[in-house]
Amino acid sequence: MSNLFTAELKILITDDHRVIQQGLTFVIKEFLNKAIVSYANSVSTTILALKKGKVDLLILDINIPGGSNFKMIEQIREIQPDLKIIIFSAHEESTYALRYLKAGVNGYLEKSASEQEIKEAIRRVLIKGKYFSSNIQDQLLDTYYEGANSKRKLHQLTNREIEIARFIIDGEGTSSIGEKLDLQASTVSTHKKNIFEKLQISNVSELIDLFRMNQQA
Repeated sequence: MSNLFTAELKILITDDHRVIQQGLTFVIKEFLNKAIVSYANSVSTTILALKKGKVDLLILDINIPGGSNFKMIEQIREIQPDLKIIIFSAHEESTYALRYLKAGVNGYLEKSASEQEIKEAIRRVLIKGKYFSSNIQDQLLDTYYEGANSKRKLHQLTNREIEIARFIIDGEGTSSIGEKLDLQASTVSTHKKNIFEKLQISNVSELIDLFRMNQQA
């Protein structure tokens, strides 16, 4: 992609609104004038287009026939695993961006994005493989620090408490844990109370979330 501005890049825009297709094409052609732009208006027509030949970049709306879910990303990746994908959606970035990035897309843009932001997102995805807006970068940092904090919290637990916590997460009851670890049920209950106090949580759901964040950190 070193000759990005002179390359005959193949860009597929999937959106069921003609005005969006034309508007994006205008923005793309302003800085990638040799790009070959084609269109699809549903998941099925996108898949057909991808089966016909290699595409460098897919700009994909979420609210399209057959879409509105993460499975479409898997379907697309099965056909062209290395395809670069930017979601271009009316859905709020703060709610959906990280979910779609985790599902395997390369960037996320709201339809309210400026022309300059659209160009920057396309440029970064084509050259570096990823585009994160400043808001998403902040969310990623928050997620990282939540994970780091969960690690620090778990370090407070003894080996026995970690062991019991994992049994609790697996759905084991107090008596069952006692039998597996050769402990009195009252001792298990005391450990459980200590675990919840140390981690500053009040239920098993919070315990599960804390361990999950620790695994992602």
